[in-house]
Amino acid sequence: MARILLVDDSAGARALIGARLRDEGYEVDEVAFASEAASAVLARPPDVVVTDLWMPGISGLQLCRLLRAEAATAWVPIVLLSASNDRKSRFWARHAGASAYVTKTEIDRLVEVLQSLVSPDSPPHSRSTWAFSVPPQGLARGTVQERLSQLLDLSLFETTLAGEVRALAHHADDVELIFEGLSRLASDVASYRWLSLVTENGSPASKTGAQRMFIHTHPDLREVAEREVRDALGIAAPVERRSAAENDVWIVTDARAVNVEWSAAPIVRPVTFGEQHVGQLAFAPSRRGASHEDKRLVEILAADLGGPLRMESLVGEARRLASTDSLTGLLNRRAFLERVGKLQATRADQLHPTSLLLLDVDHFKKVNDSLGHDAGDAVLQGVARVLSSMARRSDFVARWGGEEFVLCLAGTAEAGARVAAERVRRAIAEARYRLPNGEEHQATASIGLASTLQGEWDIHELLSRADKAMYNAKNRGRNRVETA
Repeated sequence: MARILLVDDSAGARALIGARLRDEGYEVDEVAFASEAASAVLARPPDVVVTDLWMPGISGLQLCRLLRAEAATAWVPIVLLSASNDRKSRFWARHAGASAYVTKTEIDRLVEVLQSLVSPDSPPHSRSTWAFSVPPQGLARGTVQERLSQLLDLSLFETTLAGEVRALAHHADDVELIFEGLSRLASDVASYRWLSLVTENGSPASKTGAQRMFIHTHPDLREVAEREVRDALGIAAPVERRSAAENDVWIVTDARAVNVEWSAAPIVRPVTFGEQHVGQLAFAPSRRGASHEDKRLVEILAADLGGPLRMESLVGEARRLASTDSLTGLLNRRAFLERVGKLQATRADQLHPTSLLLLDVDHFKKVNDSLGHDAGDAVLQGVARVLSSMARRSDFVARWGGEEFVLCLAGTAEAGARVAAERVRRAIAEARYRLPNGEEHQATASIGLASTLQGEWDIHELLSRADKAMYNAKNRGRNRVETA
């Protein structure tokens, strides 16, 4: 027969729950206070401890932590009981090391939990995988010991929550994963209409160099939430979004978010790392308005989110440097091939043609020999600026090596690519390249064009054909476009 130690300062609750457990065949010992329970468990560990969450003196949470810290009782499963199924208590119970959390109105569920815990097949005690939540509602009247206990619990809660936010740095290579983790944490500890993070201009988190917005909200509130976030943070809506790739709004939907048409004014807090401002965090409460706990939650999230975002920024910058040509700022060869490889994987059905322009700056060796390598570098940088200014947002440009550049025209068949190539050729020839000595230089380029063929999508074959076309352009007089 499994032995249960039932801990509750309410005699009525002990009588009701104890009677039901005895009817289920358990041996039940009852104590009124956690201090008595701690001594009883240490002296003779039961099979399971069932304890009230909040009690005078030592709380059930403190009892749980005490028993977890003792080698003789660390294995004893502990079920925490509470009068209400609030998210805060559930979060705190998880981090205290409880095996389960059950409300006092769920006696049948308590019986099921106990059956699973005392089953011969059940594993030794392990932390559960509940959703997260928050601490006591605030300090109640009581003895000094009670007040200190609540202060300790509140402090430990905030430390735990802050630690969870800082742990998001494990996803420092992907700001989307950082925000998804943040939204999971926030929605487990509070109810709200939407939560939003906006990164700063120029952050690596932004694919376009502008502010990037992340929103967590109910599926039915996507458009409303974005509009409210823009209003709250003073961010203008884009004039036009031509493709998903150009949309710098990342929306995560969750049915747990509150779906109401109106809420109180949102809470907005800056996200900083040291003296550096890295973003803004905004929180729209439910219809009841922002509580003290909501405000404190946002303060904690904003205070500790700067570290993960700064880490993401550093990782993004390192990745950018590793994929960028140091002279021109364009993609390098390796990064270009990676981008084309991803493009190839998404367009294997051949429904979207792709073209490559491979170009070589004409007579570039003469520039280096007669004007110096600094002048040659200035010309290459000027050509890179011309190519970047002419590329669409769906295209990408790279320095292929030396004086050679490559431009990938996504979703462009040969006819359209030919027109684009002629525009590029003219733009390069018409540009003026200022040299270090203050003089201006003109340059031309020979361009080879190759487009994907039906049923064929091999980047090396495409580059080979573009390369042959480029040398045909050079052999036929330079400053021209030839098609493979």
